[in-house]
Amino acid sequence: MYIYRVCLLSFLLFLLGCDFSGSTPKVSQSQTECKNNAPCIFANQVKVWLSEETLSPETPFSIYAQLPAGVTITAAKLEGVTMYMGYIPVQFTKQGHIWLANTMVGICSEKNMVWKLILTTVDTNTATSENVEYFFNVTY
Repeated sequence: MYIYRVCLLSFLLFLLGCDFSGSTPKVSQSQTECKNNAPCIFANQVKVWLSEETLSPETPFSIYAQLPAGVTITAAKLEGVTMYMGYIPVQFTKQGHIWLANTMVGICSEKNMVWKLILTTVDTNTATSENVEYFFNVTY
C-alpha cells in the first residue's frame, strides 16, 4: 500500500510539471549569438535590452523590446536558469514603438544568477507565434 501511494504521488507531481497546452511556439534563435545583459536582435527582428547593464536582486529594473510592424507580445515570463525559482510573469505595455516591462527578480543562494526572459510574440499578419529567449545575469 505504501509503494502504491508513493507511485501515485510521484505520478501526480509529474503531471503538475507538464504543459498540455498543445501549442508549442517555435524558438527563433539560439542564445549563443547574444551576450548576457547586452542588447540583442533576434532572427525575427525582435530587439530586447535592459535598463541597466548590472542588475541586483530585489531591485526594480526595466526590460525593453522593439518589434517589427505587425508583431505583438502575447506572453512573457522570467525563469531562473542557474537555479529553479519558478517563473515570474512579466507584463509589457506598448509606449510608442517600444514595449516596456517593469519587473524585479528575487534573491537566492546563488550570488551570480542567470535568468531567462521568454518572450512570446505573434505576427498578426500570418498568425505565426515565436519565442525568443533573452538571458541576463543578476549579482549581489
